[in-house]
Amino acid sequence: MDVSSSIDRAVSTYISHWFEQHPYLAWSIAHPLPSLGLLLLLILSLLGLFGAIGRGVEQIWLFLLKTPFKLLQPIFRGISIVLLRILGRDNSIDPTPTPERIDIIVDRLQALSQEQEKLLKELATLRNMD
Repeated sequence: MDVSSSIDRAVSTYISHWFEQHPYLAWSIAHPLPSLGLLLLLILSLLGLFGAIGRGVEQIWLFLLKTPFKLLQPIFRGISIVLLRILGRDNSIDPTPTPERIDIIVDRLQALSQEQEKLLKELATLRNMD
């Protein structure tokens, strides 16, 4: 008996037994195009899964980092309102307009408009000087 034929027979027996134990791998070798398509589908699915896991972890961390600030926000808002009242700078807007308040707003807007016109004229003269 020849040594090379006995080695050939041993290797082929080992490979055939291995393919019998792993029929899906034997099928993928026998059908390379569908196997390549399935492999590509598997890779894309895993990439999508890893991306979804990454986005989920990111959302969890953002939630955990934002929660203390959201819980403390009403406290800071209350403190700022109290401080503004203490300092006399209550900026709350009265929801019911009165004629006096409307007159005050119109007067302020006219004064601001006149000041804006004055500043625009001054700017124009300054530009003409250059």
